[in-house]
Amino acid sequence: MRNTKRFLAASMMGTLALTMALGSQTMAEEKQKLVISCYLADDAQVAVREKYIDEPLQAAFPDVDIEIKMYTDRQSLQIEVAGGGGPDILDLDGPTDVAEFAKADRVLDLGGYAEQYGWADMFYDWAYNSCFYNDKLYSLPTSFEGMVMYYNMDVMEENGWEVPTTKEELEALMPQIQEKGIIPISFGNSNYQGAVDWLYSTFTSCYAGPEAIKAAMEGTGKYTDDAIKGSFETMVNWWKEGWLGDNASQTITNEDMLAFFAEGRAAMMIDGTWAANQLLATYPDCNWDSEMMPKDETIGEILPFATGGGYAINANSKNPDLAAEVMNYLFTSLDRHYQSINEAGYQPYPLKEFDLGELAGMDEKLLDQYNLLMDAQTNNQIGYCSWTFYPSEMRVYMNENTDSLFLDALSIDDYLSTAQTYIDEAIANNAVPVLP
Repeated sequence: MRNTKRFLAASMMGTLALTMALGSQTMAEEKQKLVISCYLADDAQVAVREKYIDEPLQAAFPDVDIEIKMYTDRQSLQIEVAGGGGPDILDLDGPTDVAEFAKADRVLDLGGYAEQYGWADMFYDWAYNSCFYNDKLYSLPTSFEGMVMYYNMDVMEENGWEVPTTKEELEALMPQIQEKGIIPISFGNSNYQGAVDWLYSTFTSCYAGPEAIKAAMEGTGKYTDDAIKGSFETMVNWWKEGWLGDNASQTITNEDMLAFFAEGRAAMMIDGTWAANQLLATYPDCNWDSEMMPKDETIGEILPFATGGGYAINANSKNPDLAAEVMNYLFTSLDRHYQSINEAGYQPYPLKEFDLGELAGMDEKLLDQYNLLMDAQTNNQIGYCSWTFYPSEMRVYMNENTDSLFLDALSIDDYLSTAQTYIDEAIANNAVPVLP
């Protein structure tokens, strides 16, 4: 009996030791979890993302289980984060979007990580500084982009029209285009009301001038000043003439807007540099070109700039250090990044180290746009897109009410006066974005 008890005891101890060993092994094999948000994408976009982001990340961090989680819209992401959950890294629409999360303490101050990784020296100053809110760094810029005028060159050449270089030439050309039954400038925002900020960011930057906008945002001028008011009058007048979307932009989707231009129903299109890749992918036979907006002679050529998005770290993240390390990898793995631009049309990170020479051999039209962005930056021809350089509440108000200007439901004076109140509030709260 005694020997039997000893055998059982030994067996139990052996089993316990084995269980503990297996448990330790399982714990050792468990991977850290990191989730990165992105917005809903189609199968082709997902395949591209997997090749240039998902797979390289997993290879660089083999001991981390990295998930890219898609969200249908910003609100669903915001609700999840507000509830104490959400992804570790938030891929947001840009500084004004990040500011909404920062005001609610939903994202972390990245100042410590910036010192650790030297981020201030990596990015162009205008892009890096735009990521500050209330003197704290809350995001890193994921791309830079701008607003340009696209020309359907087949339509232009078939009708003997020269590409206009000045505002006056453009205004003289648009009635001629209308007479041919062609829409002068394609525009539509029925499925995304906020697309109006593509318009007012362009008109204010190019036809009021960056100095007027900068003065208004910094309090040395007003958003109601004559130069800015005049740029809105130009925009509204063009819409009422049928030069912007043929008086029907509220019934035209963004997809229709692109189709009208690509198929020759419109001669021109005011759109972001991101539209170039859409045109190449969806309408490969479209013969298009893009340039800076025809200039106001008193202001010169201006290219409205923006950061195309921002990576922020969720305040709820259990692995903020790991999240920062992953973010740093994304911005320092330049071979991967160049490949994604060359092969998939990704927009470039606003990095000082970025070398256009690495893009030799890519689609010439895309390369021309990147050169246009670089030249405008070098020549200080930077304008201001609202999703990067406007107070967030001001942009929300303007996006919701610009259509009312076109439809005579709101006067320009009242619209600008209300917009000014948001600037005043932002100045008082030290929440005005940094304008270059």
